[in-house]
Amino acid sequence: MINISVIYGIIAVISLLLAISYCAFIHKKEIWLVWLYFSVFIANLGYFTLSISKTLEEALLANRLAYLGNVFLPLFMLVIISKACNCPLPKQATIICVIISCIIFLIAASPGYTDWYYEGVTFAIVEGGAKLNKVYGPLHSLYYVYLFAYFCAMVGFIIAGFIRKKINSCKQGLLLSVIVLLNISIWLVEQLIVWDFEFLSVSYIACELLILLLYGMIQDYELVAEKKNSEMQAALDDTGDSCSKEQVELVVDEPEFDLAELSKLSDREKDVLKLLYVGKKRKEIADELYISDNTVKKHISSIFSKLQVSSREEMFSKLKVK
Repeated sequence: MINISVIYGIIAVISLLLAISYCAFIHKKEIWLVWLYFSVFIANLGYFTLSISKTLEEALLANRLAYLGNVFLPLFMLVIISKACNCPLPKQATIICVIISCIIFLIAASPGYTDWYYEGVTFAIVEGGAKLNKVYGPLHSLYYVYLFAYFCAMVGFIIAGFIRKKINSCKQGLLLSVIVLLNISIWLVEQLIVWDFEFLSVSYIACELLILLLYGMIQDYELVAEKKNSEMQAALDDTGDSCSKEQVELVVDEPEFDLAELSKLSDREKDVLKLLYVGKKRKEIADELYISDNTVKKHISSIFSKLQVSSREEMFSKLKVK
């Protein structure tokens, strides 16, 4: 029979290799995904060092290491899921979440110093691996509330993404749902059934691979969007080799626009302008350019400001060559 500490060791090595591979071979990195990969490694390293501990003090130290990864992992996953749903977590909310996570970690790391988290804890060897037998303290339930809140927030972002049609495809939405439900299911099973093995260590690896697949899908959609934008830009900025800058015309369903006014706009604002001209609404523009409705609103406001107009009719009247 394989020793439990050997299994934890293998899982920790796999976690480290995944983190290093992501950093080494993925050129367009998502910083929160990097943090997620290393938090999984830290959690699994904690499980491994706990399993090979020889004393209660060593086991408590390893337990703190495992909690360091476990406490911050839901935060990183929430930020990643919110971005995948095109509803990124606001910066202020992210800072608040980081502060709360730090507080929860300090509480979870308190055993050995206070009886807040564990009222009592003993050290034992089970199936060749060390284990902590715990009597939970008054603040232990805060960790459950903390995890439950993050799970609810993740589900909330996915639902909001579906309702607001921010998720690029049903496959992407399904994958997001599987990632969250996998962790919820494993966590609930571990609460209901007493195991001598932390199955979350395995589910973390599975989630890493699923999230990597998710980001691969997102990057494919971004490539499609970039291709569509480049095609539209070719129509907007069709200068020709023999044309001077003063002779450039904007082609948007055949109208001729005044070059001097047009030069005030950025490339992205020209993309928005083309779609405005053909009668697209703000939400339709957002969907077609793969940007948020709020971003479209900002571009339109910027266009109006640069052209010094207050309506679409006034804008096109000013742009058209007399």
